[in-house]
Amino acid sequence: MAKQKIRQAADTQDAPIVVSGRWLLRAFALVFSVAALCAYGTLCLLFYQGQWQLLLHPSHAITDKPASRGLRFDEIHFNVNEAGVPQLAGWWIPSSAPAVSPSTPTLLYLHDGSGSLSNTVGDLASLHALGLNVFAFDYRGFGKSASITPHEATMLTDSLAAWTYLTETRHLAGSSIVLYGDGTGAALAAKLALQHEPAALIINNPSNTAGEIYARDSRTRLLPIRLLATERFDPAAALVKIHAPKLFLGPSQRTGDLYRLSAGPKTLRQPLKDFLAASSK
Repeated sequence: MAKQKIRQAADTQDAPIVVSGRWLLRAFALVFSVAALCAYGTLCLLFYQGQWQLLLHPSHAITDKPASRGLRFDEIHFNVNEAGVPQLAGWWIPSSAPAVSPSTPTLLYLHDGSGSLSNTVGDLASLHALGLNVFAFDYRGFGKSASITPHEATMLTDSLAAWTYLTETRHLAGSSIVLYGDGTGAALAAKLALQHEPAALIINNPSNTAGEIYARDSRTRLLPIRLLATERFDPAAALVKIHAPKLFLGPSQRTGDLYRLSAGPKTLRQPLKDFLAASSK
């Protein structure tokens, strides 16, 4: 009897395992679904962490300075961290007007999200020629400022630090500071103007919002952008609440759209010299 049971057990072990085709299809579908979900989740994570690269293109190179245009300037290092290390680097270009006084307007220049201060030298020279003090700086992640991954939030924090430097270190009145936002910097300038009261706000060639840029990229079409996007770069909400004089420059439709929705007083494509003269009255 014992031998017979052993023989039956051996026969059972040797018998082939029969797997139905339906089970195999279900198993394959499950594995494929899990793999697809993992791949999709990876794509979402990559976009979430790297979305700034679709909007910002920083450079650490400083290949040009105001001296190349014959301008006297000081290299400024400010916004010291807890270790005593300055986080931001910029240029102070004092006005060369014959009668410079504490009330001489100072232009705080917030540059675009590409390159570094080197790319702004031509603009800075043109603005300085209007008789202004000009202060321009690189956000962290750009130029000689601290090396981090830049985001809208860090760039706005840096813009606030530049305002604080002018008002607390140089003791300038906020009412003497003109904010100038170029490209991506337009959104930062608008948000900064909403928190403080500058003499005026200049929006030059504002960039498209982050959402518009994402929508035009074919790589993002299958992703839940509204859930993943952390960058905005949209000055619209701030512009409807700012009552400082505003000048909108640039030929793009974006410039006109922002002009129409913003609160007054506002001017569209007026010569900058005339606008500054009118806003100072």
